[in-house]
Amino acid sequence: MTTAERIEGEQAWPALRLLGRPVGVLLFIYGVLLFAGERLLRDPDTFWHIATGNWIWSHHGIPTTDPFSFSMAGAPWTAHEWLAELILAGAYDALGWTGVVLITALAIALAFAVLTAALLRVLSPLAALPLIGAAFYLSAGHLTARPHALALPILVLWAAALLKARREQCAPPLALLPLMTLWANLHAGFVAGLGLAGLFAAEALLMAPGRAERLVQLRRWSLFVTSAALASVLNPHGLALWRFPLELMSNPFALSFVGEWHAPDFSRMQPLEFFLLALLALLATLRLRLPWFRLLLLLSLVHMALGHARNAELLALLAPLLLAEPIAAAWPLGAVVPAPPRSRAIALPLLLLALASGVALARGYPHDESAIAPRRALEAAEQAGLAGPVLNDFDFGGYLIFEGVRPLVDGRIDLFGDAFLRDYAAALAANGDALPRILDHYHITWALLEPSTPAAAALARMPDWQRLYGDDIAVVYRQGRP
Repeated sequence: MTTAERIEGEQAWPALRLLGRPVGVLLFIYGVLLFAGERLLRDPDTFWHIATGNWIWSHHGIPTTDPFSFSMAGAPWTAHEWLAELILAGAYDALGWTGVVLITALAIALAFAVLTAALLRVLSPLAALPLIGAAFYLSAGHLTARPHALALPILVLWAAALLKARREQCAPPLALLPLMTLWANLHAGFVAGLGLAGLFAAEALLMAPGRAERLVQLRRWSLFVTSAALASVLNPHGLALWRFPLELMSNPFALSFVGEWHAPDFSRMQPLEFFLLALLALLATLRLRLPWFRLLLLLSLVHMALGHARNAELLALLAPLLLAEPIAAAWPLGAVVPAPPRSRAIALPLLLLALASGVALARGYPHDESAIAPRRALEAAEQAGLAGPVLNDFDFGGYLIFEGVRPLVDGRIDLFGDAFLRDYAAALAANGDALPRILDHYHITWALLEPSTPAAAALARMPDWQRLYGDDIAVVYRQGRP
């Protein structure tokens, strides 16, 4: 296929013409996410994020101690995602769970639209679309209604701007700095943005052709990196927010307690496996030549994704940006070519966006009974007058907070830490005397657990505990016999 034939083919296919534009990708991914909106709500942490946002709205301030659990009440807590939590809570208060789905889907779709725009600067739609599809496939497992999803557009904008600056042999504009401030108030992933800025600054220095140019690059990039670091401090926690990722990573047992911090299990089919195989095939087939610094960065992203499943989205969104220029250089049909002017009309895309949102509002997304929302079990407990300290399953903690019940534990592993979660895990597993000890220490009077939890079976054998309710989602036990 010649370049002319490729251009003619792209213009002849309406679907390719639409999807080969950022607005087309935005509309397509937005529609897909609205269609499968329940999947965005499958994370138990969404509940306590919304509860935190509501707390901030009602108290006109950001909590510095734990306001939710009874086991850590008053303990220092960094609400580092406060702005995203305000947004999620506002969406829920305005439109219920549909509002949460809409705002999350829009943020994710916008991230992929920005990725598309960045790739189309150097690649044709024919080459860019497979990269975008692979990125969406790999990141889909971690796309849920949580603060990190709202920060994804900033991640892509930031990385694309850094690469553009390197391509043009200059430093990124200081006008980019407000993005860093916004990012730091949305999600702790801003540290990845600072890390990328530092890495590209190092690349600029190492690749400079001479001493004079190296000094120029040093001055430009040091100003930008320093300014970005200062911009990230413009948050309610100041420099303390920088410590949060380090403190979190210093709790290995706590991290092992959450599935997204596990390494991918390759004993079964994994999107990461297909992504890596496709990446190897691409590198081999086109014989891509990446600058050694970019290759090291790509390998580092692969290493991070292999270490923790949640890092797959970093690989998904950054790898296409790193590969775009090598693909364009190695494959003439993949390089961008002059194209006829396209209409900049926004009326039709806005109409389609509004129609998709309207359909979602009419459809609704019920979220009051699921594997992470044991509504009937909690209602049974409330009807029985159970109101004391509760031994709850880990995945039920967010729902309890959302419903105004103080849990023993929830998804804020940074708050609870290794020591607490190690004891809690032993109690759930009914190992030794761990369960009686935690019941006695926290004066537990009732329990809300998954039916298959060993602790549930252990409570059934205890003479002073009674099963009050059970279904396929949760069981309720209370202390004492009638």
